[in-house]
Amino acid sequence: MTLLDEHEHLDPAPRRHVDPLLAAEPLDRVVTAEYPVVERGAPGTPLGGVAGPAGTGTAALIASIIVPGSGSWRRRWGLAAALAMFGVLVPMVLAAWVYVERARIVALAFDRTFLLAVMIVGVLAVVARVAAIGEVAFAHRRSPGMALRTVVALLATAVLSIPVVSIVSNAAAARDAVSDVFGSDSGEPLYVPETASLTLDGGVVDADAITNILVMGGDAGPGRWGMRTDTMMLISVHDESGRMALTSIPRNLTSLQFPPGSPLGAEFPNGFDDLANALFTHVNTSPVLVDHYGRTGQQPEAMALIEAVGYSLNVRIDDFALVNMQGFTEVIDAVGGVTLELGQTVPLPPSLPGERPLPTEIGPGFVEMDGAMAIAYARSRSADSDYQRMGRQRQLLAALGSQISPTAAAGAFGAVTGALDDSMRTSLSAGEFDTLLDQLGDNSAITESVGLAPPLVTPGSPDYNEIAMIVAGVQQALIEGVPSGYGS
Repeated sequence: MTLLDEHEHLDPAPRRHVDPLLAAEPLDRVVTAEYPVVERGAPGTPLGGVAGPAGTGTAALIASIIVPGSGSWRRRWGLAAALAMFGVLVPMVLAAWVYVERARIVALAFDRTFLLAVMIVGVLAVVARVAAIGEVAFAHRRSPGMALRTVVALLATAVLSIPVVSIVSNAAAARDAVSDVFGSDSGEPLYVPETASLTLDGGVVDADAITNILVMGGDAGPGRWGMRTDTMMLISVHDESGRMALTSIPRNLTSLQFPPGSPLGAEFPNGFDDLANALFTHVNTSPVLVDHYGRTGQQPEAMALIEAVGYSLNVRIDDFALVNMQGFTEVIDAVGGVTLELGQTVPLPPSLPGERPLPTEIGPGFVEMDGAMAIAYARSRSADSDYQRMGRQRQLLAALGSQISPTAAAGAFGAVTGALDDSMRTSLSAGEFDTLLDQLGDNSAITESVGLAPPLVTPGSPDYNEIAMIVAGVQQALIEGVPSGYGS
């Protein structure tokens, strides 16, 4: 065996003949006996002939700003679908739902869950666009000038996102304010008398048929709660029919009574030694009383006044709303003001500190009022008397309930909740507060407006047994749907 034969024995594979013409082929085209032809495409096309992203990516960047994911659909359809859902579909569904529920916009604006949803959807809408731009930029990273176009797209997204960021910011602030302002749906009354409420003719009032809300208001500066409560009003609602009665408690009512065994009862066994509107400040200046009446987490001064009014009038009090009248001017301004019809000229007091100068008098006729004028109208004492003043306060409260439109509330919900944080505290939940506004807005539902004032009551020398029977008579008449004979 020759050396050549030995070599062929060791390497039995047949020799291959390489055509010199093929050997001269460029490297873009390589042919072998075992492998098919492989074409190397244009720059940007991966080996294997799979097409890369076409174009420079500019159109895809623009599309990603408008509809996130639309510039990535052919490459990553799953990611594109997710970006389109969070960037477009979910915000549209939320907007459509809000439109359908627009009649409840006030309740929604005070709903912490809804506000959180607005924040999440807003953030996702922005993040989806940023992610879509990033995906397109990565896919076209070899395209000349892509970095600059990506920066421009991100800047455009930032500018277009300003309204969304504003909404998210307002929703976050509103959510914090709602936590401070509103209570929870506990369902437990704040004060329950030990004995049943009796009318003058001996009738027993069904306390479970009525919801009583004590509204208190004063003139301290925004965010300050050590004030005299010059406004005190009991709103009674017949739960089944929705009928309402407003009972005003004069600020100069004397000798408020307290339950035996309570801290205030021990301090004033014969009744409070000042006017009713001074009890709030008395509690505010006593750390012991603040600790005792604030143990439930509610405003301690308000809880003390609820105890005194509930015990003195022998009436159950389910909830309260404490309004800082000076801060409340911002709430009225935020919803576009209020219009009242005045039967006569009403002189106005000087402006509150920080408010614009006011005319010396307004009316008669229809008067459009901003917050400063509305509060001055409600505060005016020189026009007539404290008792007519209570009537003006009831008129303003009813007008606010009837004139706040869903559109105004929706447009101003951030301003409203921010102003409420400085001007109101209530045990009502946001939903209950919205329901109360609706009920106050239905003027036909307010069947009576009663003032515990002369000649019905003598505030300087009150007979609390008689006053309790008057209040019971108003509530019994509310249940029966007939006039009580005490009101207007």
